Amino acid sequence: MRFFWLLIIVLLAATNSVRAAENAERAVIGFSPDGRYFAFEQYGVQDGSGFPFSEIFIVDLHADEWVKGSPFRETVEDESALVSGARAKAANSARSLIASLSIAEPGEILASQPVTESSQDRHRVTFDPFYIGLGSQPATRYTLRIELVPFPAPEKCLDHNDKQMGFRLTVTDNDKNLTKEAHKDAAIPSSRYCPRDYDLADVIAYRTYSPPGEKYVALVGVYTPGFEGSDRRLIAVPFTLP
Repeated sequence: MRFFWLLIIVLLAATNSVRAAENAERAVIGFSPDGRYFAFEQYGVQDGSGFPFSEIFIVDLHADEWVKGSPFRETVEDESALVSGARAKAANSARSLIASLSIAEPGEILASQPVTESSQDRHRVTFDPFYIGLGSQPATRYTLRIELVPFPAPEKCLDHNDKQMGFRLTVTDNDKNLTKEAHKDAAIPSSRYCPRDYDLADVIAYRTYSPPGEKYVALVGVYTPGFEGSDRRLIAVPFTLP
């Protein structure tokens, strides 16, 4: 009987440690009218501290970099505080820059993979570029794929298997079997903190009626060492179709 209860305690501890790992939820804020700027938020509760946080990123899709002044990061150092409080603080901090860039236009979610969704391969996602209606002939379909690219680990990562991972993102026209490279890391920015793996979270499109037309963004999950497991945060990667 004593062994039985010890086993239950061990299993509960393992379950709690999995649940405690940090996964950032995300919310798309929108695009500027010309599609150049894109903003999104990630938010949640920090593992270890239990503090709620929110981070708002504003990305220049032409330059593929953060807009000066971004990101806006807020943490409420109180375990009993609500995530909504951190989100409100971040929204207030980012409001002026978002307004100055006229970021208010919604995009379309073409594909989405919540981290809790069971998937055979979280390194790929297939999507239609637009909605054509039930029963209609499928449009040209595209597949995004992530390939891991290993890099030597800096000293701060040496306790984590002496390696860190970058990634290569490709998009394939499935009808024409034509593949285009959308992104490949030449180095790993320090903001990622010793990444171990990546997955595809969302594919987002924004359409304008004047050039340049469509804009596409992939939200990529980044897995890094955390206090109680692998934490997951998000980065935005712009791409074009082949």
